[in-house]
Amino acid sequence: MTKRLSVIQLRQLDERLEKVRELSSLEAPPDGWIRTLRQAFGMTTEQLATRMKVTRQAVLQLEAAERNKTATWTSLKKAAEALDCEVVFAVIPRGSLGQVLLRQGRKQAERHLQRISHSMKLDAHSVGPAEQERQVEELASHLASERSRGLWAQEPEPSKPAPRPVAITAAPDEWWSRCQ
Repeated sequence: MTKRLSVIQLRQLDERLEKVRELSSLEAPPDGWIRTLRQAFGMTTEQLATRMKVTRQAVLQLEAAERNKTATWTSLKKAAEALDCEVVFAVIPRGSLGQVLLRQGRKQAERHLQRISHSMKLDAHSVGPAEQERQVEELASHLASERSRGLWAQEPEPSKPAPRPVAITAAPDEWWSRCQ
């Protein structure tokens, strides 16, 4: 069973995320943070290797791995420690938590109401665009505030339609002989 955060906890988390939201636009220097900071401090590759208790080649490999975004968390922590720095990691939502929930609620609401709308059109009942938009917003808001598991449900893969039956227009014996 998934534990959901309370509204107060959501607000507090949003406040914490707001403090680090600017980090999401921060790009690493072209040479990577480790090499750039090492050079900014005037430290040689050999000196960093000594501080990390690794070989010079290991430092060069780490700097290359960081540029390629394949460095391990452990290696980055070890280099940061040797540089008297911190490694900062955060997964930051694209917008406030409420905005993310509303966007997802809107996707689900549109999907749900699209299915209903199709059925209603078949029965010659339909609503205008303004009413449909109001219904989407209302359902999206409800889904976002409830935060149920359905909010994140994936659209089921469409199943292949069953083969259509073939109309038999010939007598059974004649039809069977054609199939052989």
